Amino acid sequence: MKQIAALATAYLIALVGCSSGSSHASAPAGTTTAPSSASTTSTTPVAASCDRPHLPGQWTQVLRFEGQDRTYELYVPPKYTGRQAVPVVFNFHGYGSNAQQQMVYGNFRPEADRDDFLIVAPDGQDPAARHFNLTGEKGLQNDVLMVGALLEHVEAQFCVDSRRVYSTGMSDGGAMTSALACSMPKRFAAYAAVAVVFYSRGCANGSPVAIAAFSGTADPVVPFAGGPVNCCGNATLPAPTTSMMGWAAHNACATKRELKIGSDVALTRWTGCQGTSAVDFYVIQGGGHTWPGSISVPSLGKTTQTINASAVIWKFFQAHPQTA
Repeated sequence: MKQIAALATAYLIALVGCSSGSSHASAPAGTTTAPSSASTTSTTPVAASCDRPHLPGQWTQVLRFEGQDRTYELYVPPKYTGRQAVPVVFNFHGYGSNAQQQMVYGNFRPEADRDDFLIVAPDGQDPAARHFNLTGEKGLQNDVLMVGALLEHVEAQFCVDSRRVYSTGMSDGGAMTSALACSMPKRFAAYAAVAVVFYSRGCANGSPVAIAAFSGTADPVVPFAGGPVNCCGNATLPAPTTSMMGWAAHNACATKRELKIGSDVALTRWTGCQGTSAVDFYVIQGGGHTWPGSISVPSLGKTTQTINASAVIWKFFQAHPQTA
């Protein structure tokens, strides 16, 4: 798991709020913040028909996990009634960021409002450099276990379609998503990693998964060609292309297609994969350590507007529900 530690790379979206004076680093205007307590002991299964309404809006929630309070942002779309099972998208923030910022930066609210799904954005640990613990760091909780407990809690509180639970994230959140693809291939239906993606030997015994990834060729933090990361201990990472080839081999994909999407985006798509698994890899020419289609963070390089990662990811998720 030491390789996963290297993937907890710096993503300083807080710079947006600090340098521009905008509201991007705070909770979106017009949402409601209402802290509440939650327990990991409730694992009531969702019935065929349920009645679990909730007021719409964005809510700051607290999960009590292994004796500690873990905060997360919850977005409930206006269409949610609590009487029809809906999908859930977990959205993980980058290193040094937080859940509220990721809800703005990797924004899925327009898609949620249109297609009626919940968004869950957990906070990492260590406020001094908030991140997700995937490597057994001393003094920090195991975040893979925390996510499993949080998913059980959300399923107990809301009318959730367990066949349509998905994971995505930016940078360290992409590492978190990759770790879940390795460790929980049957708990989430599909995965999408932005700016960081990995495949390791630890994934080899898992089931085939549907996974998409996005990387920039001019990423100033995580070199596109692989090599030392320009932050966080300067660990060495494999190239994202190598990782996606690993996922394609993992899924026993038969064919590979190269597609051009606009002047600066290319898609490598592996098809004929085992079961309903799939592998999509978006490469942004000249792209930085950024979320395609989002607000610009100049210190992290170019942000392409050719595609909107949130819209592309949601379309990928819609095409890949859990089948077994």
